[in-house]
Formats: sequence, C-alpha cells, structure tokens
Amino acid sequence: MSKYVELGYPIYEGMPVYPGLPEVKLTPREQLAKEDYWNGTILTIYLHAGTHVDAPWHYCPAGVGIDQVPIENFVYKRPLVINSKWEPNHLVSMDELKAAGQALYEADILFFNTGHARYRESDFDTYKDNFPSVSPEVAEFIRQELPNVKAVAIDTLSIENIQNGIKDGFRTHNAFLNPVKFPQRTILIYEDYNPAPIVGKKIISAFSAPLRIKDKDASVVNIIAEIE
Repeated sequence: MSKYVELGYPIYEGMPVYPGLPEVKLTPREQLAKEDYWNGTILTIYLHAGTHVDAPWHYCPAGVGIDQVPIENFVYKRPLVINSKWEPNHLVSMDELKAAGQALYEADILFFNTGHARYRESDFDTYKDNFPSVSPEVAEFIRQELPNVKAVAIDTLSIENIQNGIKDGFRTHNAFLNPVKFPQRTILIYEDYNPAPIVGKKIISAFSAPLRIKDKDASVVNIIAEIE
C-alpha cells in the first residue's frame, strides 16, 4: 500500500530565502474581521524562494520559459535518491553518483540528499552558507550519459556553489539547462526541497505542477512523491 508525501516547504512571511533576495510578503487585502465580504491575500514572492523549479531561461537566453516546458517533464516514474556526505562546500562526486548502480541509468529524476536540510529551520545561518552542491563534472555526466533523467533536485538553496559559478560561468546550471551547449534534452532543476519524507523509503513515483508563468525563469512549486 502506498501513500503520498509533500517535498515542498510551506510558504510564509519571513521564510528562509537566499541572502540578498527579496523577503516573502503576505499582505491581507480583504478581511472578514474588518467586515469585508471575504478573506483575500496578496502574495509577493521571488520565483526562486523556497522550493522551486528552474526553467532553461533562468541561465540561458536561448532557453524556454517555465510555461513552455512540456508537462510530462514534471512527471516521474522512476525516482532515485542519491545520498552524499555532508561537509561545508562539499561537491557531490562521481563516486557518490555511481554508488546507485544500475538504477542510476533507469532513473528519470535524481533527488540529491546531502543532509544539509537539517539546518533549514533550526540554524539558517548554517543553511544559507557553505552548502553542498553538485559539481560541474557530475552535472555534465548526468546530461550526457543518463538519457532518462528529466530533472534533478537538491536539499540546499542552490544546485551550484555560487562562488564557483561566478568564476566558471555557472557551469553546473548550464550543464543541466543550456539548450545550445549540449545536444541532449535539458534537465529541470528543483532547489530547496525537503528530503525528510523520502529518505530511507521506497519511492514509487513523483510529480509537480508548476505555475505557468509566461516566459519566466522559474516557478515556486510543490513536489509530491508516492512512497510505499
């Protein structure tokens, strides 16, 4: 018997965001307590705040916006968790990736579990800095050698070490998203997802449903996983 679990974090005012990004705002517009006819709220949110998915246009002018990504790219029949060790600024290695064995070549989404998510609510200063990420070499291997992979997800604020990205032209993001540099299909990137409900579990399937924001770089999203 299976059940469904949510891997997206709740959205609320004051929620953790990458340093320097706009804070999430929830502004009441209509309020029953003030004798309005209904409750209504305005949400102001950066598209890369909280659990979100990057579209190719995020880093690539030639890439499509989130509204143009085929909906089947958000449905996964063979999810796979990739565990890595936790240490500051750790880059997920080829050895950690290939430890998954043959399942790696059958998977259509890779959920990176670095262990860093444990700091998100209790110690955001640790969570926001020196987080683990995916090396450019691993990203390029996934894009070129794993034809079934449609998406990757990581339990940190970014799939890429930002300082390294500034130096090398954001090679990791481009390895997944760039539609020109590599002839293979692009790969979606989910960032800041919650791995707790799936770690140590057998995952049957997963899916998400992005907001179809026209010609934009990302969407705030929830990920749903089916587990035994």
